[in-house]
Amino acid sequence: MILETSVVPRDSAEPCADRLVLGEHVLGVADGATKKPWDTGPDGAELAEAVAGHLAATAAGCPAREAVDGATALVRGLLGDAGVGSAVSFCVLHLGRREIWRVGEGRVLLDGLPVPPRPSGERIVAEARALVLRRHLADDVPEATLRADDPGRAAVQELLRALVGLRNRPDPRYGYGALDGQDVPDLFVEVVPVPGGVREVVITTDGYPEPAPTLAEAERLLAQRLARDPLMLDPPETKGKRPAANSFDDRAYLRVAL
Repeated sequence: MILETSVVPRDSAEPCADRLVLGEHVLGVADGATKKPWDTGPDGAELAEAVAGHLAATAAGCPAREAVDGATALVRGLLGDAGVGSAVSFCVLHLGRREIWRVGEGRVLLDGLPVPPRPSGERIVAEARALVLRRHLADDVPEATLRADDPGRAAVQELLRALVGLRNRPDPRYGYGALDGQDVPDLFVEVVPVPGGVREVVITTDGYPEPAPTLAEAERLLAQRLARDPLMLDPPETKGKRPAANSFDDRAYLRVAL
């Protein structure tokens, strides 16, 4: 039974790239990648919409590998050129199989206990951005100035390109999985069995740095973080909260009782 859901764009003036996956057998979230300057074709929001609908139609007996391959084929058809352009990550609960399927950075709580995602090179990009911003802060550049025109984000553009170049490459340290039309290696298709005693599952996109057992608590923690650290430096993220935005990233939340 679905207990709570929410989808909130980081900026009401921009399309939200996060979606809920609400199917008969599969429930979860899809997260379209933030648009990069070099992206072509459909953006993350369009891809996330298509993937969310595709995953929602997952059959009762469908295994994770089949679902990922089907979604990959869909994205390949939309992009036209595999691996070039935007991408989508997702995290869902297959109700009948009692499995969490995750490709990418989705957050999961099983009765309040986190199931951390695989590490990837994104942390290096985030640390590099934070390094640049901390240098400017040390030079007494006002925080508001850095939020309006983020020199850290500008400085890591080549690192972001390198990170995209390792998407769906089986590099155990820096590689990561996403639906971008390329085949997703088994290494990046996480299948997490949900133990029989688990009563509640929470799945969110990474727009919630600290997922919580209830939506109200997740929103409270996010608001506290944004008030304390709008540049998103500690711990570091690859982008911060812009002056007109309500958060640093789009966000989606799903809470389910089993």
